[in-house]
Amino acid sequence: MELKFVASEKDEGRELLRVLRGDMALSAGIVRKLKARGGIFVNSRPAFTNHRLSPGDVVTCKLDLAEESSDIVPERGEVDIIYEDEWLLAVCKPSGQLSHPSRARYTGTLANYVSGYLGGVCHAVNRLDRDTSGIVLFAKSSYAKARAAEALRQDSEKEYLALAYGSFEHKEGTIDAPIKRLRERDMRRSVRGDGERAVTHYRVLGEHICFGEMVSALKLKLETGRTHQIRVHCEYLGHPLLGDVLYFTPESRALSEKLGINAQALHAFRLCFGNPFTGDRLELSCPLKRPELRPYFENAV
Repeated sequence: MELKFVASEKDEGRELLRVLRGDMALSAGIVRKLKARGGIFVNSRPAFTNHRLSPGDVVTCKLDLAEESSDIVPERGEVDIIYEDEWLLAVCKPSGQLSHPSRARYTGTLANYVSGYLGGVCHAVNRLDRDTSGIVLFAKSSYAKARAAEALRQDSEKEYLALAYGSFEHKEGTIDAPIKRLRERDMRRSVRGDGERAVTHYRVLGEHICFGEMVSALKLKLETGRTHQIRVHCEYLGHPLLGDVLYFTPESRALSEKLGINAQALHAFRLCFGNPFTGDRLELSCPLKRPELRPYFENAV
């Protein structure tokens, strides 16, 4: 994969390094690797970063030379692609599948299958909990990952569908409550005054009576991206997500079992951000395919 830049009149005498770090948006780490591996060229000739440009010069960076060997084992497996271009790949992850290998499991994850599909390349830009379904974005190089991650950080919209226990007093609102890990090495988080700021906007799409108890279908929009944010915030309001085995009440767990919902009822259905390579607004959506949840959201979004 190559990245190119053509110098114009205004670039007369500019140092190549400034173009690499500025106009071409290469990180200092990638520039160092390209320098060490001979991956920087001007007019098809190897160039040093202190080279001074002339109008019409063509700068080329061979990005493949900046890649490190991956410890993710490429595997054949189903990849539900919802978007792909030269730089990015977006897929819909099913509930129950790990996004990325862990110490306990090295194979069979979404990243293993994406690596197999892309021929050994895998750079996850975002991740979802194992039992959360929905959009996961991958990049096809470390350069593309850095650009995409910055685009998500600067201006992105992340929307989720969720099924929560009980009836919300306010059918639309904002949860602005800081979140902190309970203890070191503990997966659980909670709302704590000394935690990191976390903001979730929600709207009740519909209410359903199930076995004599109320269930609320929600659409949620994240303003921040803390670990387990939606799950923690819903539990904090007294409305834990159905199927959640980490954040629950006896009532929500009992109803989840009656309904046959065995994994948290949370789906990342929409991701919108500025494509850093085209400048266009990229809007991705992933249909809700989980049969245990779909009846609650029919005609809701």
